[in-house]
Amino acid sequence: MTDTTHLEHRTAPSGLPTFEELRAAIGPTGPTDAQLTAHFAPVFAVIAAGSAQREQDHELAFAAIEHLRGAGFTRVRLSRDHGGIGASLPQLADLLVDLAAADSNLPQALHGHFMFTEQHENESQGAVSEWWLAEVAAGKIFGNALVELPPSAGRRPVHWIDADPDTVQAAAATGTTEVARLTGDKFYSTGAIFADYLLVSAVRPGLEEDGPIFAIIDARDPGVQRIDDWNGFGQRLTASGTTTLDHVPVRAQRTQEFNVPTGVLAYTVLWIVLAATQAGIGATALAEITAFVRGRRRTYDHATAETPAEDPLVHQVIGAVSAKVGSARHIVRGAAAVVEESFLQVRGHTDLEDPVVLQAHARANIALSEATLVVSDLILEATNQIFESGGASATDASRQLHQHWLNARTIASHTPLIYRTQAVGDYRINGAIPPFHSTARNSAAAEAATPATTEGA
Repeated sequence: MTDTTHLEHRTAPSGLPTFEELRAAIGPTGPTDAQLTAHFAPVFAVIAAGSAQREQDHELAFAAIEHLRGAGFTRVRLSRDHGGIGASLPQLADLLVDLAAADSNLPQALHGHFMFTEQHENESQGAVSEWWLAEVAAGKIFGNALVELPPSAGRRPVHWIDADPDTVQAAAATGTTEVARLTGDKFYSTGAIFADYLLVSAVRPGLEEDGPIFAIIDARDPGVQRIDDWNGFGQRLTASGTTTLDHVPVRAQRTQEFNVPTGVLAYTVLWIVLAATQAGIGATALAEITAFVRGRRRTYDHATAETPAEDPLVHQVIGAVSAKVGSARHIVRGAAAVVEESFLQVRGHTDLEDPVVLQAHARANIALSEATLVVSDLILEATNQIFESGGASATDASRQLHQHWLNARTIASHTPLIYRTQAVGDYRINGAIPPFHSTARNSAAAEAATPATTEGA
């Protein structure tokens, strides 16, 4: 378990394409697929070169994040007016697949950044959106800390405590405006260790029924501790562990609404990221097993050729894996197009019960549920099937071929597929609108296991 709170990892990208170069080369109509591929391919190659060693050493990819930052990866979806290049959501999905092929931890670590940037890009919430988009344009990265374990696990709920007049006055004297302080614990804080800012949910003690407040805090504030203690068997380097907050200030105009049409649609952006990550995992599994088979010289007495590379049965396995992996990429890109259209559809509509909003939400949610169901099946099958072509040698742990299945299985466990399958079936049969949000929650039994911790305890 590593506390990364006080570590700065700002490695200047050396010799790699910069965002300024990309922006200068892009015309007013936005980038082409070829331009994006040419720009980011060398960045992804550098990231891929160290991926296996990072996995082996359990080393978080701080340098890789800086390479992405410098190349403008976190800014591609911004419009030109907001300082970006206006790449489409399907284009971002394609880039996420390629990044996942280089290192599957990184797209997932950035999912909160892309989710909520998409929300602010498509619907302004005034000053907070203007600030958020300006910070993204400047290269800043946003993470999130939204999930809490129950008090029975020994964790504190995150409480919002309004600033007292003396605190407000003291902050004003330094040119800032403080409206509250946050204290408590979060878990599954995916990407938080890499982030400059964190979106955090909090409640006012005694007013829990009013629902959460969503605040954006400085991730490097002294009261923020980010710990790399995620212990899953896959996606182990997504920086998804504990975040503790102790009297962390919230500045004025640093809260946002989530229960709005673009906030609801943001969940489908998360699913794009996860499905794209799985497709990228499949692409690397295919590339690695193909290279393994090509150089393999051992075979079997009952094989149909002298080497595996010449064996039609092995060809069949690799062909089937290739078909699954290629299909997954196309599915992700197609689903991303539906989400992009849905964001456009809800512009100007703010009521969640508006038929236009309900239709856009259902269309995007069902499209991504179906896409993630199929992509998960395809990639889990593909990352298992590769071993049919390699014999026992393919299971040598040093090759890390097993890690692809472990990573794909871990991603498939997000918002478990059984719930998405049920939602799709209920919609198809009964026209039931899928839930607006897909967050996990603690059961009533877990909440009641111990008394809620009070502020400052």
